Amino acid sequence: MLYSGQHECVSIINNHVTIDEIERLLCPKVGSETTEVYPEHLVVFIHKLCSWHQIHPVAVAMELSDYADAVKYQKKVMSIKLWIILFILRDIYKYITELIANGRTAHDSCIIYAKHLLTWEPGEQVRKNLELLLRNALKAFPYHHSLLYETLVKAMSNTPFGQRPTAFEYIVQGLFGQRLLMASKFCATCGSCTAKKRCPKCKLCYCSVECQKFDWPVHKLCCSSIREWNTVTDVRDTISLEDLQATISEIDY
Repeated sequence: MLYSGQHECVSIINNHVTIDEIERLLCPKVGSETTEVYPEHLVVFIHKLCSWHQIHPVAVAMELSDYADAVKYQKKVMSIKLWIILFILRDIYKYITELIANGRTAHDSCIIYAKHLLTWEPGEQVRKNLELLLRNALKAFPYHHSLLYETLVKAMSNTPFGQRPTAFEYIVQGLFGQRLLMASKFCATCGSCTAKKRCPKCKLCYCSVECQKFDWPVHKLCCSSIREWNTVTDVRDTISLEDLQATISEIDY
């Protein structure tokens, strides 16, 4: 039996992309010369995003607060993953442009964006800004013939907006596998699958004291209402991709 850390290792291996692949994508050659020249730190940043088993918008925003710029790629599961990352980066830039123009630093602007995504009202089961972003990211994926895309979109359509499972849970399961989803506890702030800390009252999980503090202004207002629907385990809220596809077949017929 594999434990959470082992599932995380398997997920990282399955999503591995070499830095050479990133360089070829960023610097395509025409003849013997490259058509574009990008700074080394951009290659390293994009390589980390592509190799990372993370697609949570808050995690990407926090990474971007220390780095900069975007990415593109194509290839079944990887293409959806990278499309979502690209969509998030575009949304971040759109959101922070005015903030930076008004004197905010790029770092502070990204943190403000992350707090915007984590907005949560008492009585709600999901963070609506985050949920809307991920649903829109998936819907905007250009390759509609992809079976994984069809499966995820139709499955999400059966979950009314504002209810659980969340778009993040569906996407993580589709990209990284049901076992990782079932064996892991995801940080309520950044989505890390190594969350070890838990609120003693509402059982919401966090990966670090930093994430817990970052979410506290929202958490303290919603803790009581979260207790009403949150349980120690979220596994029963998940559904395998095989079951999703079976459900879709029933819908289609």
